[in-house]
Amino acid sequence: MPKPNFYLDKWFLDFVSPEGEAMIFYAAKLTWRGLTVPYTSWLHYTPETGVRQKSRYRSIHMPEKQSSTISWQDAGFGVAGSWQGLADPITARLFESEEGYLDWHCLQPASEVRLQWNGRTMTGRGYAEQLIMTVPAWKIPMHELRWGRFGGESDQMVWIEIRETDKRQWLWLNGKRQDNCSITDDRIILPDRELTLKMDQQAVLNADKNIFTVVEKMLSFLPGFNKAMPLQFLMADNFKWLSHSQLLAGKDPIATGLTIHEFVNFNSR
Repeated sequence: MPKPNFYLDKWFLDFVSPEGEAMIFYAAKLTWRGLTVPYTSWLHYTPETGVRQKSRYRSIHMPEKQSSTISWQDAGFGVAGSWQGLADPITARLFESEEGYLDWHCLQPASEVRLQWNGRTMTGRGYAEQLIMTVPAWKIPMHELRWGRFGGESDQMVWIEIRETDKRQWLWLNGKRQDNCSITDDRIILPDRELTLKMDQQAVLNADKNIFTVVEKMLSFLPGFNKAMPLQFLMADNFKWLSHSQLLAGKDPIATGLTIHEFVNFNSR
């Protein structure tokens, strides 16, 4: 089989402590026109110090999956961790065309996480997913993208919504697919279940043109890569939050937890 012109293997792992400290890790390999570039980044947030971020394009270690455990380490960031799955994995094909597909593997909708960092042993909850793309993201019709994951003691929710003229959405509550949902930046409404997830957007983890920033740094490895994509895609605004959240049945809270969620606006310049 011929190799695809575009291939992206992208992992996302996160961690949240009971005190509200959070870490987000990306590890990815992008192949474009025969050239392969690895990439990794680390975001660290505490309520006291705010957000710190680091990224690198060399010496990348991809996560390893064995049974229900995912392990990942990065000597450059001084981080080593394990994610133990607490819920069954979810898989969905989000897009397919003659040029390729986008497969979303939510390997751990909820995880028990143990991290070693900076001489500390940290434990908390987390999440892990892997995206496999053989079609460039800018060829997927979308004006807006929303993604998020909520983790409570016994409840978890994961969602993706893509909007263009119409919207396509995928949402699972405790592993069961839910339809006819309303997804916005501060709440999720499940009318068929009479449930609402309210998110306070208290901590802003990111508010930037992330795609432009990453692509700009990749140009030394992939000359002309920026010219392959529309300006509207390149200059998209990305917002990511850590929210204290309540899951309500009617007006009654039935679960609380932390949510990491994001909104990408492809209509900005």
